[in-house]
Amino acid sequence: MSSPIQFKSGQFYGDLHHGACGRVFDIRRLNATRSEDEVATHRHDDAHFVLVLSGVYLSSARHAPAQACAPTLVFNPAGTTHRDRFLDGKGSFLTVSLDPAVLLGAHELQAAQQEARVLAAPASVAAAFRIAREMGGGGDGAVLEAGAWDVLASLHGAPAPAVRALPAWAHQAYDAVMDMAADSHLRIADLAATLGVHPVHLARVFRQAWGYSPGDLLRWRRLEQASGLLRRPGLAMADVAATAGFADQSHMNRAFQSQYGMTPASYRRRMFQTSKTMPTPAA
Repeated sequence: MSSPIQFKSGQFYGDLHHGACGRVFDIRRLNATRSEDEVATHRHDDAHFVLVLSGVYLSSARHAPAQACAPTLVFNPAGTTHRDRFLDGKGSFLTVSLDPAVLLGAHELQAAQQEARVLAAPASVAAAFRIAREMGGGGDGAVLEAGAWDVLASLHGAPAPAVRALPAWAHQAYDAVMDMAADSHLRIADLAATLGVHPVHLARVFRQAWGYSPGDLLRWRRLEQASGLLRRPGLAMADVAATAGFADQSHMNRAFQSQYGMTPASYRRRMFQTSKTMPTPAA
């Protein structure tokens, strides 16, 4: 029997649609390209998630149905050897590959990374879909990184234990995201290191406390800041984007289109039209 093909970090059967790389995560959106017979047994060096976006997926992971349809989320630990593939070679999928050192430092995930398995919990699938949505919108590096920590935190399965009072660092994390959202280089891993906690633990406690991830708060805060800046008619769109923390004007446009269904320019026009029709207060 021949040895399995060795896949390096971020390597999969499929054509890359678009991707984003960070210091600890490699995120890709791919289209299946190989027929079932062309997919050989292969081994992955890295741990990774696979979110099936379309097509029928054949997987040997624990809890996988005979034919997994979208949306199915699979976690494969480092060293997984399998022949997972798409029926008839047709489908699309998102992958989130992890630096193995990330998992070594996440003590609460040690038991969760022993075998390949399907993650059926709605919170896990929703976290992965938020990454796919952000990728489709151009991909904010900070939001993608926060989303990757969120989906990794969901691997734990069991909810974080209830606490009577949140640790001080949780409030500090919230305040830091609010205060530092305008920094386009902000990363949750750096924030966690400053607070002395693992990013996975930060993501779990953050969602337990407020019902949303640090990435959700970051996206909302940047949009809020940009919305306020758009009230200044003399401020150029590029300056609004840079001041609010967006990578560029195009990135801000995509975020506004996704959130409000309109461009920042349309949003600005609507605000000024509304202000002109408001009655003037009596003297």
